[in-house]
Amino acid sequence: MGIRVYILFFLSISLFSKSISQVDNNFRFKSTFEKAKHVTFKNNHKSKYKISLLLPFCLDHNTFILSNSIDSLKDVNIDDYDLYKKTKISLDFYLGFLLSLNAFKSIDIDISVFDIKEGLESKEILANVVREGYLEDMDLIIGPLFTDNFVFFKDRFDSGIPIISPFSKKAHITDGNENVIQLATHVKNHLSFFSQYIFDHHVDDNLLLIRRDTILKVTNQKIAGLNEWELKTDTLIPSDIDYGQIVLNGVDTSLFSFKEIKVLSNVIDSIHHELDTLGMKNVIIIPSDDNVFVADLLSKLHACRDTNMVVYGMPTLSNFNHISVYDLMDMNVTFPHNQFFNNAELSNFIINFYDHYNYSPHLKYASVGYELGLYFMDFFWQDGFSISDLVNSDPRTILGTTYDFKKSKNGGDKNVATLIFQYDDFHCKRID
Repeated sequence: MGIRVYILFFLSISLFSKSISQVDNNFRFKSTFEKAKHVTFKNNHKSKYKISLLLPFCLDHNTFILSNSIDSLKDVNIDDYDLYKKTKISLDFYLGFLLSLNAFKSIDIDISVFDIKEGLESKEILANVVREGYLEDMDLIIGPLFTDNFVFFKDRFDSGIPIISPFSKKAHITDGNENVIQLATHVKNHLSFFSQYIFDHHVDDNLLLIRRDTILKVTNQKIAGLNEWELKTDTLIPSDIDYGQIVLNGVDTSLFSFKEIKVLSNVIDSIHHELDTLGMKNVIIIPSDDNVFVADLLSKLHACRDTNMVVYGMPTLSNFNHISVYDLMDMNVTFPHNQFFNNAELSNFIINFYDHYNYSPHLKYASVGYELGLYFMDFFWQDGFSISDLVNSDPRTILGTTYDFKKSKNGGDKNVATLIFQYDDFHCKRID
């Protein structure tokens, strides 16, 4: 039993393998890559699992990694090296994933890591990986990390093997391939649950939905080839319109004291006259992720000095540094998210990572690699994994991030986990 890692690189279009030494005493290597044979993936306990990661290590920019083992990173101060940005992202994510495997030492795992590089070369590498069938006997494929390469890959790879998109929040990432699993949540995935919460809890209150409207931007542009100028009008459609429609979808607003206010620019006129002053609680819904617009609006709302007000907004309010936390608490600012904040488990992870690798990673990438490993390897450890396991599983929280998957209409599975938080006692407190 144990875990073996194969680090695979492309030179031009030819595939070769190179071991970079041991990860720990359970990791072994070999210098040749055996071409995969196709197997049917079944939901049963196997003697060995094969996992592949498609990462933009871009090692041509940081060749020192080739001469150092993962174990020896403990003796190397990573912060002393000017790592290429994508190399650093891949390293943080990859080592976070490896760290999660310490919880599953009884499982026999083969890990293949492809350096897919970047730009047009990455697409040539991915196309060759698909064409040559190098991934056909994998039990799980992780990556590519970024949207363009992930879409390129998943549109060409159709072998019934689960493919995980760790970071992309694009709504179309699962389209056309039912084996795609999207970890990151998009705000649209939160809004239906969020809307139900708002309208269930404020039946007798005064509700105001405030959003930006279509913006007509007029500019004076020079006519090509002529010494003349003309006025050009661009139509800008803010995301607020789409988000607002989702919030109101299926809601009969005639049953509520409800008004929708459309703002034609980022300059917001006084809204004092829209607030109820006769005893009803004022509930403000702001379906916008534009920081300038939201900050301006929150400042004007706080100036109303209505301490009974409740303001509902988008997940970006979880890290809103444009206004005092005192003001956010005064307005009972509330938002949907799938992550807990400032939890002890996350702090322990940072310490554990540093103890293993002797440097502090970018938490955004290392934590996702770790969470992904714990979540999916737990299925393998129990009785194997299939796509159907996701939608039949209860929500699970790892390092403060909640995972709850639902099959999308056009393809794979999306993480739709939604929790409701409110600013209280100088932190974001979960209220549902």
